Amino acid sequence: MQIPDIMRFLWKKTMFFIKHSNTRKLLGVLLFFSITIFILFSNFSPQQVMLKPDEVAKRNIQSNITAIVIDERQTEELKQQAVAKVERVYQSDTYALSNTESEINDFFANVEEILLAEEDGNKKLQQALQGLERQENHILFKMKIEELSQYIINATPEDIEQIKQVSLSISRRLMQKPITEEALEGVYEQAEQETNTYAYSPQAQEIIRLVTISSLKANLLFNKEATDKAIKEAIDAVQPVQKTIKAGEIIVREGDRVTEEQISVLEQLGIQRSKTYPITIIGAGIFVLLTFWLIMEFLKRYYREVYENDKLILLIGLVFVMVLLITRFLSLIKFGDQPEINALVGYLAPVAAGSMLIAILLDNRLAYFFTMIMALYVGLLTEGNQLGFAICAFIGGTVGVFRVYKLNQTSDLAKAGMYIALANIAAIITLAFIGGHLTLNVALMGTVIGAINGILSAVLMIGALPYLESAFSITSMIKLLELSNPNQYLLKRLLLEAPGTYHHSLMVGNLAEASAEAIGANPLMVRAGALYHDIGKLKRPEYFVENQRGFENPHDKIAPVLSSLIITSHVKEGVELARESHLPQTIIDFIEQHHGTGLVKYFFGKALEEDREGNLSEESFRYEGPKPKSREVALVMLADAVEAAVRSLQEPSAKDIENMVRMLIRDKLNDGQLDLCELTFRDLDTIARSFCRVLEGVYHKRIEYPETIVKEFEKRSEYHGYHDNQPAE
Repeated sequence: MQIPDIMRFLWKKTMFFIKHSNTRKLLGVLLFFSITIFILFSNFSPQQVMLKPDEVAKRNIQSNITAIVIDERQTEELKQQAVAKVERVYQSDTYALSNTESEINDFFANVEEILLAEEDGNKKLQQALQGLERQENHILFKMKIEELSQYIINATPEDIEQIKQVSLSISRRLMQKPITEEALEGVYEQAEQETNTYAYSPQAQEIIRLVTISSLKANLLFNKEATDKAIKEAIDAVQPVQKTIKAGEIIVREGDRVTEEQISVLEQLGIQRSKTYPITIIGAGIFVLLTFWLIMEFLKRYYREVYENDKLILLIGLVFVMVLLITRFLSLIKFGDQPEINALVGYLAPVAAGSMLIAILLDNRLAYFFTMIMALYVGLLTEGNQLGFAICAFIGGTVGVFRVYKLNQTSDLAKAGMYIALANIAAIITLAFIGGHLTLNVALMGTVIGAINGILSAVLMIGALPYLESAFSITSMIKLLELSNPNQYLLKRLLLEAPGTYHHSLMVGNLAEASAEAIGANPLMVRAGALYHDIGKLKRPEYFVENQRGFENPHDKIAPVLSSLIITSHVKEGVELARESHLPQTIIDFIEQHHGTGLVKYFFGKALEEDREGNLSEESFRYEGPKPKSREVALVMLADAVEAAVRSLQEPSAKDIENMVRMLIRDKLNDGQLDLCELTFRDLDTIARSFCRVLEGVYHKRIEYPETIVKEFEKRSEYHGYHDNQPAE
């Protein structure tokens, strides 16, 4: 295989790979992933620096904005001063004195036992005295252990008891005062001094010193938990030292050594990248991947038709990116040296614009899900009260979806902006209440920002809607409202050239719209489809009975087969007119499917009467179809048949209307015309009752006036120059 052949082979394989739906989805996800990451980290511009303490600056670094920053060095000094003023917290040890007395009593009780035992007494006494020395390491005077031991052996019990009582007395006297661990050294000195006041032998004095000093304890214990709490309260009470950095002010000069304080200022201004920047990028990438996976999985599970349509996924991505870009731009807005006002800028995020666009162009339930996702990104893109910004964005977006769920006129879009503004204002003030920082200034600015958000969301949505509709060939509710306007070119032609068909279409629209609301179909789509379903009759309006007012019927002069061909051709001709006028495919579906493959019964019956050879085919008297594929088109089919049939009844009663309606619906069902749409038997019963209710209102029985009133009307008519309801010449 030669190189050109290999290149052609690779090119074909590449194009096949790219044209595959899953490949396009993957490429689209990668594209929007990259854009989203770029938006999230757009605040880290190429002009950012990564300076280290004591590093020499290679250029002047200045602030591009006016901002208030915290002087961390002075703030830290104030905190240290506050900590130094905090006194240590102690708590009283009520068992300290009793423990001291117990130790003294235990020592002398041990001495008494040793003396009574008279076996290795000297050695045991030395061990007991050494135990005192090991227990405390604050002995001021030492004597030979042998001398003290021998003294105790030779001493009388009265002498030992007196030494014990003196030791207890000194300990009690000293421990009446508060003693901390730090003050014990001084207390030991006091014990030594008091011991010297007794006129005892040196050995007795030394024993008193040993016993007393070894048993003395602190009666005030250090409470670390309470002290740490007091220190924390002192630190928290210190207000940060703020200073204003003006736009253009040089923070670090070229050639100077960079200090910790300067790096702190640069970080607060967003000029210095944080040390955790790479980790932050990885975390944000994982978050974006997680949200994208949730979106795709949600579409795959609950909106399969959207998931399989690459254009609709692209539409969602564009709306999503548009909201993120505008939010990022608005987050850069600063109002001078007013930190309280700057802290509210995050509430400007126009999430409601994206929510309403998705609700109008795709589905309102899908819009709720994307409102939640976009609100999360608002929290990431803003600084300050990120949770509050996300909550407000979600509330505003949800209210926007509520307001565009059902549109009756285009002015409802502007009204939606007002409702979003009110919801935003309520959310902002409520969050300020919760945060405990509600002031008059915050309330006023919150009201202004909430109103701006609502208006901005409505303006963005109204501005972007027609372009997105056109680019993605979507027939939104707004487009349907425009198409329902009687001033539309085709509708004006229908009114002037085929007035009977026009009024018939209005009646069909009324019937179908009422039924659509009853079964949960799209009423606006049904009305628009009903208005255009018979525009094909503009080609030959006189061949349709509703336009034959006072004229002879042209079908009387032609064969039934030709009449049937003319009647059925209005579907094909209507589709051609619709495409010439660039009507959306949704409306073309109504024109093309509203008769399905139904039979033109009247002319088929006439043809049967004339057919003597029995060669007549029913298929030549049927519409080409296709059958209705949606509930909305099926409603127009049923309303079309019902309206024409009931109009043919002479003075119809409520019972006659109901019988006719149910018979026609049953006929369409038995003919298989409803096989492809999702109408249930319950829906058909609801439709029948809805049709009857509307038709009974139209064809209600009139009250017959008494003969005297009729004569009075005739006299008045003659008096005013009227005759037979015609103006007098």
